[in-house]
Amino acid sequence: MQKDLPIYEIQIDLNDTETSVSFNSLVKMPAHEKDFMTFAEKMAYEFNAEEQVITGIAISSDTPIYRRDDSGEEYYVVFTKQAIKDIIFDYARRSNFNNVNLDHNPNKVVEGIYMIHSYQIDNANGFTAPERFKDANDGSWIVSYKVTDKAIFDQAKNGTFNGFSVEGVFNLIEKNPTQEEEIMAQVFDLLSDLFATIKR
Repeated sequence: MQKDLPIYEIQIDLNDTETSVSFNSLVKMPAHEKDFMTFAEKMAYEFNAEEQVITGIAISSDTPIYRRDDSGEEYYVVFTKQAIKDIIFDYARRSNFNNVNLDHNPNKVVEGIYMIHSYQIDNANGFTAPERFKDANDGSWIVSYKVTDKAIFDQAKNGTFNGFSVEGVFNLIEKNPTQEEEIMAQVFDLLSDLFATIKR
């Protein structure tokens, strides 16, 4: 159950080189609670090579993620659809596609892993969620990696790692749910008055 805590939108500033997503990490427990899927079918290609591909949600849009900082403050962070779009663009312009580590450890950078798909769900523009991720929120970022290091792929397949978790430097913008509720109440009152006037 979600606690009654402050909520911050997490985003980068495309004009600030200090904010960015630098790595995607293979982790045991992804904060957004969306596991990835692994595919290891034998393909009838010339060399009968086995595909070793991991597909999963890198960032789940509009999903509150619990955080507790070093001072003990508790809060939630949320990635909006637009924030994710900015992150994907920045990730591409910095050529960070193949930057992957294990459990956010800078000393455990994975070699032999390559991003082969990068896809943001965007229902308004016809980029709907793939069937296997049909329950993912609009705006979520789905990625696939070809893993040539079999030991790493096997760890993903056997559950040592269950999902992706991005890491970077972000801006936190506090949302004020009370203020939003007040604005929505005002809008509702105005619409009610308008409908009442139309009926008369």
